Amino acid sequence: MEALDIVNEVITHKSIAQINVRVRPGPEGYALVLRLRLLLYAHLMALFSTRKLRNHLKKRPEKLKCLLFQTLPDRRTIDRWKKKLDKELEQLVRLTGDKYLQTKISEWTILDSTPLVDEFDSESKIGYNSQGSFKGFKLHMSCDEKEVPLRAVVTTANVHDSQKAEELLAPTERTGGDSGYDNKSIKQAAKNIGSKPIFVHNPRREGKEKKRKTPKILKKVRVIIEQCNGFIKSEVMQHAWTIVKGLAAKTVFALTAVLTMQSLALYSIGTK
Repeated sequence: MEALDIVNEVITHKSIAQINVRVRPGPEGYALVLRLRLLLYAHLMALFSTRKLRNHLKKRPEKLKCLLFQTLPDRRTIDRWKKKLDKELEQLVRLTGDKYLQTKISEWTILDSTPLVDEFDSESKIGYNSQGSFKGFKLHMSCDEKEVPLRAVVTTANVHDSQKAEELLAPTERTGGDSGYDNKSIKQAAKNIGSKPIFVHNPRREGKEKKRKTPKILKKVRVIIEQCNGFIKSEVMQHAWTIVKGLAAKTVFALTAVLTMQSLALYSIGTK
């Protein structure tokens, strides 16, 4: 499997044309398609350090050419991209998720969040999950039953899962998640796009004695999103999100990891 093949298949001029570009090319003149290709290539190759990425490409000018670069960007330029392309990547993740959904193999959209702990980031906040409190950020994500991400956003840890739920919805047959998503507005939003919401019942307004049993099928799919979160953090990001600081940079790093998983899935489908 060639990383360049994956990059060139997923990040095309056609796909980038659908993005509302917030960061225009600087005086260096690198178009958005080039900037995003370089970020995705770096994640596919696990070259998270800008220095290591530049050294890698210096020794392999043919790969830089395949990425459509005429010259190698300097370190400061690449570091700036890693901080300023957060909104563009949010859009690209959604567009890539839509492209994957066109294969018609997804039945579920499964919602969850996972902590990106970083106690030494000045922008980190205190948040809570099933394990207790933590300081850092959150990756809010949805995936299908095959562990392929569909949508994703990154926030500080103090943002409740329900606040980002509607941004994670996708037009699949069913939508599932834990009790944090069990409210009327999220259910209605899922129904509005033709998806049946099935969430763990939250008895907060009715008392614990009113709590309903979780459907067996939902128990199974909730494990899938947990596995997907674990894989992204350990295998794709390699727990390296602490090397970048600030919400915008964390967002770029985490969403590029999500895009990496989406890209691998699309490439796998295309080569079968």
